[in-house]
Amino acid sequence: METNRVSTPEERHDLREVVGVFDAVDKLQSAIDDLLTGGFDRSEISLLAEAEKVRQKLGDREVSANELEDSPAAPRTPYIDRESLNIGKASIVGVLFYVGVIVGAGVAFAYGLSLTSAIAIGLLAGGAAGVLGLLISKLVGDRQANWAQSQLKHGGLLLWARAWNDDRERAAIDIMRRHGGRDVHAHVGA
Repeated sequence: METNRVSTPEERHDLREVVGVFDAVDKLQSAIDDLLTGGFDRSEISLLAEAEKVRQKLGDREVSANELEDSPAAPRTPYIDRESLNIGKASIVGVLFYVGVIVGAGVAFAYGLSLTSAIAIGLLAGGAAGVLGLLISKLVGDRQANWAQSQLKHGGLLLWARAWNDDRERAAIDIMRRHGGRDVHAHVGA
C-alpha cells in the first residue's frame, strides 16, 4: 500500500524548472498568463523577490539578473495575479470605510447625538478611513512599480516555472520565448 509522504531534498534532485529574463512588465505578464492558461499552477510560478530581500539574503553587493537566474540562493516570491492584488486593495478600502462608519456612528451615539448626526459622523469617519485605505493601496501599487524598476535596472525581470516533466519543460520554454523572454533555459530547481 502506497502512503502519501513528502519527498526529501535528495529525492527531489531531478525536479527541473525553466527560467527566463524579461525586459518589460507586460511581456512578463503575458508569459505568466500563457503559463497559467497552459496548465501551470500559480504555485509553480515564482519571481525574484524585492531588492531589499535580495540584499538581506545576498549582502549589499549589486547582483544582476544573469547571476541570479540559476542561483538556488536567489530569494523568490510567489506570483500573485493582478485580480487578487486589486481585490486585496479594494478590500483594504472597503474594510477601513466600514470600520470608520461603525466607529464614527458609535462615538456619536455614545455622546447622545441624534440618529441623523450619528449617520453623518459615521459617513465622515468612514470617508476619512476610506481615503486612508486608498493611500495604502497606492503604496502597494508604488511598491510593485519599484520592484519592477529595480529588477529592470539590474538586468531584467526573472521568472521561474517548475517543470515536472519534459513536456512541461518544453512548454514553459516555448511560452517564455514566445513572449520575449531571453536566456530561457531549464535547470535543476531550487
